[in-house]
Amino acid sequence: MKVKCLNCDKEFEKSNTEAKRIPNHYCSKSCSASMNNRKYPKRIKTKKCKKCDTLILSDRTYCDKHKNQIIDYTLSECIYDKHHKSSAFALVRSRARSLAKSLGWNSCCKCGYDKHVEIAHIKPISEFPDDTKLSIINSPNNLMPLCPNCHWEFDHQ
Repeated sequence: MKVKCLNCDKEFEKSNTEAKRIPNHYCSKSCSASMNNRKYPKRIKTKKCKKCDTLILSDRTYCDKHKNQIIDYTLSECIYDKHHKSSAFALVRSRARSLAKSLGWNSCCKCGYDKHVEIAHIKPISEFPDDTKLSIINSPNNLMPLCPNCHWEFDHQ
């Protein structure tokens, strides 16, 4: 017996007994899964985007339209104080790593080592006033790619 897939409308063969016994017809497991996931979503949008009040999933902060727009926080806005003080500047450092990756910095500027590169701030983050924007702290003029050994030497001069 020919039946039509409820998801992709593709016609396929099923035995008469199977076609009568099973009311929903899908040509494959992936068609069945995509149809059921659409019909019965596992996660419900309950939270609003911080920028436009569009409903989003609860584990996100921004909708798809705004998620790639990087906000230029001040240093005081991005200091993380919920855990150990060593993680206070985690956002600043992660943004510095992202910038370095986008600039293609993949080898140490001192010795040329390219297996593992860390991003060093020439002027330490802690020396900036609290109202300084992240774009100034993480400007390419204040960053340099260093291997772990050169980074340690640079920090302990």
